[in-house]
Amino acid sequence: MSRTIVSGIVEQDGCLLLVRECLPGEAQRWVLPGGVVEPGELAHQALVREVYEETGLTLAGLTSLAYVSQHVVADDPGWDGTWTVLTFRAERPTGTLGPMDPDELVLEAAWVPIGEALTRLAAHPSRRRREPLISCLNGTASPGTLWLWPGGPEDPPVMVPAFPR
Repeated sequence: MSRTIVSGIVEQDGCLLLVRECLPGEAQRWVLPGGVVEPGELAHQALVREVYEETGLTLAGLTSLAYVSQHVVADDPGWDGTWTVLTFRAERPTGTLGPMDPDELVLEAAWVPIGEALTRLAAHPSRRRREPLISCLNGTASPGTLWLWPGGPEDPPVMVPAFPR
């Protein structure tokens, strides 16, 4: 099975929009707002919907593709398959901050100062979610870089830049 996830890097006044989620059987963690693209939905529509559900904020639009990450999960029921994660930058959210997650996985949405946000995001246990995001936010990977994880989570990723530096 192949699935697509979208996530959004939304910055405002020196802060990054994060959500604290708790997936069944896992510890709580801070992540970017986002989620699975539903059938018949385009990526930009899914991101606007997910950000609204998880934070209560409405995005005016996407500004750029931050990065793409693709990996395969095996031997994990419910997650088995090829996963493609599209992470976008977005701006000008409007509305009142407060999660309205129909799945009830998001416990809190917050504007977190960038330094503190980097610390929280660096604590994520999944290398495949953590490394592309931190590299994007630190500027150590070119915008639009494709991260491929052909050998599994412990092997180094293959990084394909969107354009040569």
